[in-house]
Order: sequence, then C-alpha cells, then structure tokens
Amino acid sequence: KKSTLIAATYNTFESNTTTMRRKTAPLTTLVWLIIAASILLSSVLEERSPIKMMAVVVSAEATTSPNEGCNNNDDNDDQTCTDPSTEEESATTTTTKQLSPSGERLITSTELASHGIKSTESKEAATAGGHTIWLSILGRVFDVTSGGPSYYGPKGSYNFYSGRDASPCFHSGKNNEEGAAVNLEEWEDDKHLMSVYDWSQFYEKHETYQFMGVLINSKYYDENGEEMDVRKDIVERASKAKIIADKEKEARKKARLEKRKADREKNMKK
Repeated sequence: KKSTLIAATYNTFESNTTTMRRKTAPLTTLVWLIIAASILLSSVLEERSPIKMMAVVVSAEATTSPNEGCNNNDDNDDQTCTDPSTEEESATTTTTKQLSPSGERLITSTELASHGIKSTESKEAATAGGHTIWLSILGRVFDVTSGGPSYYGPKGSYNFYSGRDASPCFHSGKNNEEGAAVNLEEWEDDKHLMSVYDWSQFYEKHETYQFMGVLINSKYYDENGEEMDVRKDIVERASKAKIIADKEKEARKKARLEKRKADREKNMKK
C-alpha cells in the first residue's frame, strides 16, 4: 500500500509539473527575449556613450595637426584658422589677379631679368637646366629660347636684349645701358619708332617665339597690366609712319617699273 501511495504521489507530481511547464513556457520565452533585448540595447548605448564619442573625436583630431590652417601667432590670443578649401579658393583668386584686364600675364622686371643670359656665361651654361631666355620689346615679353645661344647667348649678337626691355636699341643698335635708357617717345622722326614697332611685330608673328605677358611698372604698362598712354602714342605714330612708308615704297616700285618699261620701249625704237 505504501509503495502504491508513493507511485500515485509521484505520478500526480509529474503530471502537475508537466502542466506547469506547459503553462509557463510562453512566459519563459518572453523573459529570455526581454533579457536579449536588454543586452542589445546596452551594447548600443555603450557605443554611443559620451566617453566613447569623446574618444572618437580625440582620435580624429589626433590625425590632424593641431595648428593646421591657423596663423600660429603666439603673440595673438585670437588665433584664427582657415579651411583648406578656402585657401585653395584664395590661391585661385590670387592667380587670377596676376592677369591684366585683357587676360595677359603680368611680368615684373625681376622675373624678366631672371630669364636673361650673362655675357660672361659659357654657351653651354646659357640654357643648362632648362633655363629659358626672355626679352621685352615695347613692354611685350617673349620667350626666345628657340633662337638659341647663337643669337641670345654670351657671344650672340642679341645677347644684350635678353632679360630686359631694350626697345630703343632695336633701332639705334646701341646695345648698352645708355642706349636702352633712351626715351624713344621723344624721337621726332616717327620712322625710327616704326623700326622698333616692326621688330615688335616680328616677335609677335614669329613661328617659335612665344608671347609670355606684359612688363608691368614700366613706361609701357602700369602695375595692373593696363597699356600706358606713352605706348599707345608710340604704336599710333609708328603705325601711321608705316602706312606712309608703305605708300612711298609702292610709289618707288611703280616708278621703277615704269622706268624699265620706258627704257625697253626706247631700246626697241633704236
């Protein structure tokens, strides 16, 4: 009887336990889901915690120089910093300002001189290392490197013209400092100006010589690359003189042809 009672009690307990498990299963699953969600939320919050975010910012700043884009003036408490993109914009603006209103490059006398050839240099050294030869005539600068040392080198016939504006010398042939300093605008004979202007047109139209820009702060162009009145007057006088010279040349040619024709007719009659 005792064993039967124990067996009955066990069966009742087992039955009740199974029933309880079935009833509590959904609750257990829900508890586990809540625990899992809590763990996930905790992980997300940890990633976005102020400490974590601060660590990320510090790490990002460490990759950039602390004074990059700043004026680095220790004496100035109000240290200013600039955005690299702004600096690039500024650089572009600066480059643009180096052009004349008509879009021509502005060249200083110092830059021009750096492209000259000293008469004491060797012929080989004249264009060594890619050195280019520039000259200016009536304030217009040209790269004449293709002419080579034979023309503009130490022993070249036009060496004096390199690295400077020696416009008067193109007519006078006085290739020295004194000749270059002459005020050609004071010449009374416009044909002399025409001679210089013809040389300037030679360089303008040359197949290999390259126009580089205008010589600023000179008697021909101001600091902004605007053509000076002196140059305008020289060009106008030279142009008018050329028109007259061309007409005179054509008249002389016509006279020679008529004379030859007359001489032939005269000889035929004989």
